[in-house]
Amino acid sequence: MTKYLNPRFEKNLKALYQKNPLLAAQLEILEPNKKYEVYIGKDPLNINIYDKENKIALFHKEPLVETQEKIQEFEPFKLYPFLYFFGIGNGIFFKLLLHEKNIQKIFIFEPELEMLYIALNFADFEEEILSEKLMIFWTKTSNFGVLDQYLVKDGQWIYSKIYNLHIFNSYYGRYSQECLDINAIITRSFEHHVISVGNDSTDALIGLNHHILNLPELITTPSFRELLDNIKNTNTAIIVSTGPSLHKQLPLLKEYAPYITIISVDASYPILTKYGIKPDVVTTLERVELTADFYRKTPPQSQKDIIFAITSIVDSATTNAITQGIKTYSMRPFGYTRFFDLKEYGYAGIGMSAANMAYEIVVLARFERCIFIGQDLSFSPEGKTHSKNSLFGEKEEQYQQKENISEKLLIPAYGGDGYVETTPVWKMFLNFFEKDIAETPYELEIINATEGGARIQGTKEIPFKEALKLLPKNKKKRISLKPPTKEQIKANEKLIKAKIKDFLDYGYKKKKVVEKIFLKVMQMTEELEQLNKKNKLEKINFKKMDKLLEEIDDIKNLFLEDKFIKIFSDAVQSYIVHQELEFAKIATRPMRTAIDRQVKQIDWLYAHKFWLFSLAGGMDATLEITKKSAKTWMKLPAKYQDLKQDFTT
Repeated sequence: MTKYLNPRFEKNLKALYQKNPLLAAQLEILEPNKKYEVYIGKDPLNINIYDKENKIALFHKEPLVETQEKIQEFEPFKLYPFLYFFGIGNGIFFKLLLHEKNIQKIFIFEPELEMLYIALNFADFEEEILSEKLMIFWTKTSNFGVLDQYLVKDGQWIYSKIYNLHIFNSYYGRYSQECLDINAIITRSFEHHVISVGNDSTDALIGLNHHILNLPELITTPSFRELLDNIKNTNTAIIVSTGPSLHKQLPLLKEYAPYITIISVDASYPILTKYGIKPDVVTTLERVELTADFYRKTPPQSQKDIIFAITSIVDSATTNAITQGIKTYSMRPFGYTRFFDLKEYGYAGIGMSAANMAYEIVVLARFERCIFIGQDLSFSPEGKTHSKNSLFGEKEEQYQQKENISEKLLIPAYGGDGYVETTPVWKMFLNFFEKDIAETPYELEIINATEGGARIQGTKEIPFKEALKLLPKNKKKRISLKPPTKEQIKANEKLIKAKIKDFLDYGYKKKKVVEKIFLKVMQMTEELEQLNKKNKLEKINFKKMDKLLEEIDDIKNLFLEDKFIKIFSDAVQSYIVHQELEFAKIATRPMRTAIDRQVKQIDWLYAHKFWLFSLAGGMDATLEITKKSAKTWMKLPAKYQDLKQDFTT
């Protein structure tokens, strides 16, 4: 087989250059016919591939026969919107499978670049690649940071409970380790996003409460845009975290402090203060009151000339404890923060830790180099969780090591030598780092100088002393930020008041719609139960049920409305999402008979009874919190003064 065998490959390659340019470039320079020989039968679709190294063919039987058998084998999966495969084979099976209308996306992970080259010569995937219905990856260049963005782009993780990585055929059994590695990345991605959503709406409601309470002060402080424009007083930012390894790095940090931009997480601030190091910026994003202790239990005068980059969801105790520093607010990219349209104030805090937020600031400000220290993300060999002089101790009780080796959560160690034990929370922070590093939009030199703890993919592992030698010793200037003008404050005050009114007007209107459908579902399920008691299930009105299910779909379509998403998604998503994970099992269940269809209808109705109840309750809680918080600084319209929950449990 010669290079550019037919125009199909060139069309596929051109499409790949738009969607996966790294893979396209690798395919373009590939020298074919190294490992594989292609055999085509009388039927042009009878394509077998012979592995010359291992002396084995891809197909044991006639390729078209095996392909047809495989199509039959996948009948039960025809309702699955997302499918995952290890191995592309000759590509013909996937060309046929992609015709199934219910399939939204197929992911293919191929260990052999030459096999990809062959398949792309024989099947025209141009349209599917461009529409992203087909996603193709070479396993050699696939890791969590690279794949995660694709694995969750269309909410695929909602179907994580029915996920399966299908091995194309027995030929690919020889790549068991690569297959296990890919499976680990996919499950890690799904797990990360399910955990990120959480299973409790309380945090989201607390955050909404704090955000609205903080709005009047937020609009008087230097904007996040102002911070990003002025923070870069050197070309190198050091992110100082509070892992067990931090203490050993402090002498070097103090020596180089005049020449580098120090961005400290809030938990590291008391440690640096005690050691006589003044950071340029301190980041805080947590909503808990305990965070205020990082500032209450350090001398107030130590805050002088420090920029405190805080998010709008922090507790008032934290903002009140910052008395002499310069506060600048940003907003975490939640729906309700985006609703207020204060673009100059954010967004930061996509990740879950103050260190994740610090990295976002480094990238947005376009530093040339970023150095991590104290970013262990694991227990030390002595079982410590935090650095010496950490405010809450070196072994925080909330982080417990597992005694049983089989229960330990292990991740690759710094330097690649073995593994270290982490926790689900630290692993989530690590996931955000690797994802953000992989998506950094410019050439940023990222050095992990922690010298311990976990490996962070995408970073160079260099000892702190060696990393510092790379830096010029040019003395830095103090960062100066300008507050907004009186005119800007007045305009933003008018904006946030108008937004509160819009929030409540829209919210109560949609809540009423949801409650109406819930009551209809309640009535129909009661009717079904009565018919069941009387053994008269044949009298079920399935036409009426169909209409009601369509009305439920209309409610679900609210989640396609930008305003609805912004106002309600954060408060309701935790319990709504966990129910949707179960719905996926019902949605993909095949229907072979009319009875199967009716049973599926009934199951779908009952499943959405609690879903609608949860949604209405979450909407009500969101609106009540908003009213209560806004009343502290603005007069609400009379119609909201005494409006109470009219949806009782």
